[in-house]
Amino acid sequence: MRLAEVAPLVTVLAVGLAASPARATSAQGLTEPAKPRPRLAWNRDWLRFRPWEYAGTIVVGGASLYMYEHRVLPAQPRWQGQNPFDDTIRDWLRIPSRAGRMRAANLSDIFQNYAPFVTYLADVPVILAVDHDVRLSWQILMMDTEANAVAGFITNTLFLTAGRARPLAANCAADPAYDPLCGGTAVNASFPSGHTLTVGTAAGLMCVHHHYLPIYGHPLADGGACAVMILATLTTAVARVMSDRHWATDTLFGAAVGFGTGYGLPWLLHYRARSEGGDNGPRVGVVPFGSQGAVGLAMVGII
Repeated sequence: MRLAEVAPLVTVLAVGLAASPARATSAQGLTEPAKPRPRLAWNRDWLRFRPWEYAGTIVVGGASLYMYEHRVLPAQPRWQGQNPFDDTIRDWLRIPSRAGRMRAANLSDIFQNYAPFVTYLADVPVILAVDHDVRLSWQILMMDTEANAVAGFITNTLFLTAGRARPLAANCAADPAYDPLCGGTAVNASFPSGHTLTVGTAAGLMCVHHHYLPIYGHPLADGGACAVMILATLTTAVARVMSDRHWATDTLFGAAVGFGTGYGLPWLLHYRARSEGGDNGPRVGVVPFGSQGAVGLAMVGII
């Protein structure tokens, strides 16, 4: 992901927000302005970002960036992973021409580059401009950062450990000019589809925030924001198969894990109402695990 190439997004603001505040009648028969209720408010039953989450976000995000900058991908594929399902979808969607495949790959690059900043630029500025609520904006900002850090960690860990050959690997062996990835170790980084996982995370974040907070002021606008990002995730998944960079199962896994991370972490750690009687929110963490012949990630803690 090249952050410097990210351009500003267009934020669509909902129209028809609250008009003038209602007026109340005092005991003396005089009218006086009623105290306006905030348009958005953090539910007192929701858990705010806690110190261990700040620390965890820094550690996980830093580890993800380190792996991305210094990763050494497998020189040989550890897993070919061909199966009737993937082969059939590839036959249906793969674009025959190199130019066509590159256009599909470039389209998916655009979605990946923009997606992590959708909620930052489409939600936080709206809350600041309309509601002037810095504390709520900060909670949204940190939830987004936390989910993106975990999603990046999952993606980079699996790239290093799975070693699945991309569908274009066989074509590269026959024609080194088949794709720009031919001849490099990136040809063995098919699982998961990092593009789809990244966009799916943004979709999950958009959907969970707009489910619990009417940021755009109307159900159609808030629901539409979620729907647009889900469509972007599906478009990215299809484009990755059309460009012959990933198998269908790579993109399905990426979409599921990405959306689950984007929606699930804020819900699990914040939006899920705590029970009466104090803070009994979940205490969880994502940790790597390893055993003979298997490596991966595990979520551990007390729910």
